[in-house]
Amino acid sequence: MKSSVFYKLLIVVLAILLVLGGAYAGKTIHDTQLQVEHFRNDEKKIKDQLDDVNSQLAKYQEFLQRMETDPSFLDWVARERLNYAKPDELIFRFDVDPLTGASTGNLDNARLPANAPATGSSQPATSPRHN
Repeated sequence: MKSSVFYKLLIVVLAILLVLGGAYAGKTIHDTQLQVEHFRNDEKKIKDQLDDVNSQLAKYQEFLQRMETDPSFLDWVARERLNYAKPDELIFRFDVDPLTGASTGNLDNARLPANAPATGSSQPATSPRHN
Protein backbone atom coordinates (compact mmCIF):
# COMPACT_ATOMS: atom_id res chain seq x y z
CA MET A 1 0.00 0.00 0.00
CA LYS A 2 2.85 2.32 0.75
CA SER A 3 4.28 1.83 -2.67
CA SER A 4 0.94 2.51 -4.42
CA VAL A 5 0.63 5.90 -2.63
CA PHE A 6 4.23 6.65 -3.54
CA TYR A 7 3.58 5.80 -7.21
CA LYS A 8 0.41 7.89 -7.31
CA LEU A 9 2.27 10.85 -5.78
CA LEU A 10 5.11 10.35 -8.24
CA ILE A 11 2.67 10.29 -11.17
CA VAL A 12 0.98 13.52 -9.93
CA VAL A 13 4.35 15.27 -9.52
CA LEU A 14 5.50 14.11 -12.96
CA ALA A 15 2.19 15.25 -14.50
CA ILE A 16 2.57 18.69 -12.89
CA LEU A 17 6.17 18.94 -14.15
CA LEU A 18 5.04 17.87 -17.61
CA VAL A 19 2.31 20.55 -17.67
CA LEU A 20 4.72 23.23 -16.42
CA GLY A 21 7.38 22.16 -18.94
CA GLY A 22 4.81 22.26 -21.75
CA ALA A 23 3.65 25.72 -20.68
CA TYR A 24 7.24 26.98 -20.59
CA ALA A 25 7.97 25.45 -24.01
CA GLY A 26 4.79 27.01 -25.43
CA LYS A 27 5.72 30.45 -24.06
CA THR A 28 9.24 30.13 -25.45
CA ILE A 29 7.94 29.15 -28.88
CA HIS A 30 5.46 32.05 -28.85
CA ASP A 31 8.18 34.55 -27.87
CA THR A 32 10.44 33.18 -30.60
CA GLN A 33 7.67 33.58 -33.19
CA LEU A 34 7.18 37.21 -32.10
CA GLN A 35 10.91 37.83 -32.49
CA VAL A 36 10.93 36.27 -35.96
CA GLU A 37 7.99 38.47 -37.00
CA HIS A 38 9.79 41.53 -35.62
CA PHE A 39 12.98 40.61 -37.52
CA ARG A 40 11.00 40.10 -40.74
CA ASN A 41 9.44 43.56 -40.36
CA ASP A 42 12.88 45.05 -39.75
CA GLU A 43 14.23 43.21 -42.80
CA LYS A 44 11.42 44.62 -44.97
CA LYS A 45 12.11 48.18 -43.72
CA ILE A 46 15.83 47.79 -44.40
CA LYS A 47 15.17 46.39 -47.89
CA ASP A 48 12.90 49.36 -48.63
CA GLN A 49 15.63 51.73 -47.43
CA LEU A 50 18.17 49.90 -49.58
CA ASP A 51 15.89 50.25 -52.61
CA ASP A 52 15.58 54.00 -51.93
CA VAL A 53 19.35 54.38 -51.58
CA ASN A 54 19.97 52.36 -54.76
CA SER A 55 17.47 54.54 -56.63
CA GLN A 56 19.20 57.67 -55.36
CA LEU A 57 22.58 56.21 -56.30
CA ALA A 58 21.34 55.55 -59.84
CA LYS A 59 20.25 59.18 -60.14
CA TYR A 60 23.64 60.41 -58.89
CA GLN A 61 25.46 58.08 -61.26
CA GLU A 62 23.37 59.32 -64.17
CA PHE A 63 24.06 62.92 -63.15
CA LEU A 64 27.80 62.23 -62.86
CA GLN A 65 27.89 60.40 -66.19
CA ARG A 66 26.12 63.34 -67.81
CA MET A 67 28.54 65.78 -66.19
CA GLU A 68 31.45 63.79 -67.62
CA THR A 69 30.08 63.41 -71.15
CA ASP A 70 27.84 66.42 -71.90
CA PRO A 71 29.73 69.74 -72.02
CA SER A 72 26.52 71.78 -72.36
CA PHE A 73 25.10 70.14 -69.22
CA LEU A 74 28.35 70.84 -67.38
CA ASP A 75 28.13 74.47 -68.48
CA TRP A 76 24.50 74.62 -67.36
CA VAL A 77 25.36 73.20 -63.91
CA ALA A 78 28.24 75.63 -63.47
CA ARG A 79 26.02 78.58 -64.37
CA GLU A 80 22.69 77.71 -62.77
CA ARG A 81 23.59 75.62 -59.77
CA LEU A 82 27.02 76.97 -58.86
CA ASN A 83 26.32 80.56 -59.97
CA TYR A 84 29.42 80.77 -62.16
CA ALA A 85 29.70 83.20 -65.04
CA LYS A 86 32.09 83.47 -67.93
CA PRO A 87 34.65 86.30 -67.84
CA ASP A 88 33.15 89.66 -68.84
CA GLU A 89 29.64 88.18 -68.76
CA LEU A 90 26.83 90.19 -67.16
CA ILE A 91 24.06 88.12 -65.52
CA PHE A 92 20.61 89.50 -64.76
CA ARG A 93 18.42 87.84 -62.12
CA PHE A 94 14.72 88.58 -61.67
CA ASP A 95 12.30 87.96 -58.81
CA VAL A 96 9.58 87.34 -61.40
CA ASP A 97 9.80 84.91 -64.29
CA PRO A 98 9.71 87.17 -67.38
CA LEU A 99 7.81 84.57 -69.43
CA THR A 100 5.04 83.60 -67.01
CA GLY A 101 4.96 86.56 -64.64
CA ALA A 102 5.06 84.16 -61.69
CA SER A 103 7.33 84.72 -58.72
CA THR A 104 10.43 82.57 -58.87
CA GLY A 105 10.65 82.26 -55.10
CA ASN A 106 14.12 81.45 -53.82
CA LEU A 107 16.56 82.79 -56.38
CA ASP A 108 19.39 80.59 -55.11
CA ASN A 109 17.61 77.39 -56.16
CA ALA A 110 18.16 76.70 -59.84
CA ARG A 111 15.61 74.72 -61.84
CA LEU A 112 16.88 71.71 -63.72
CA PRO A 113 15.82 71.34 -67.34
CA ALA A 114 13.08 68.77 -67.94
CA ASN A 115 15.57 66.14 -69.14
CA ALA A 116 18.05 66.64 -66.27
CA PRO A 117 18.02 64.26 -63.29
CA ALA A 118 16.89 65.78 -60.03
CA THR A 119 19.59 65.62 -57.37
CA GLY A 120 20.24 67.07 -53.90
CA SER A 121 20.10 70.71 -52.91
CA SER A 122 21.27 73.44 -55.23
CA GLN A 123 22.97 75.95 -52.97
CA PRO A 124 25.18 78.63 -54.51
CA ALA A 125 28.93 78.11 -54.51
CA THR A 126 31.54 80.59 -53.40
CA SER A 127 32.18 81.97 -56.90
CA PRO A 128 29.66 84.80 -57.30
CA ARG A 129 27.96 85.87 -60.49
CA HIS A 130 28.08 89.44 -61.63
CA ASN A 131 24.85 91.24 -60.73
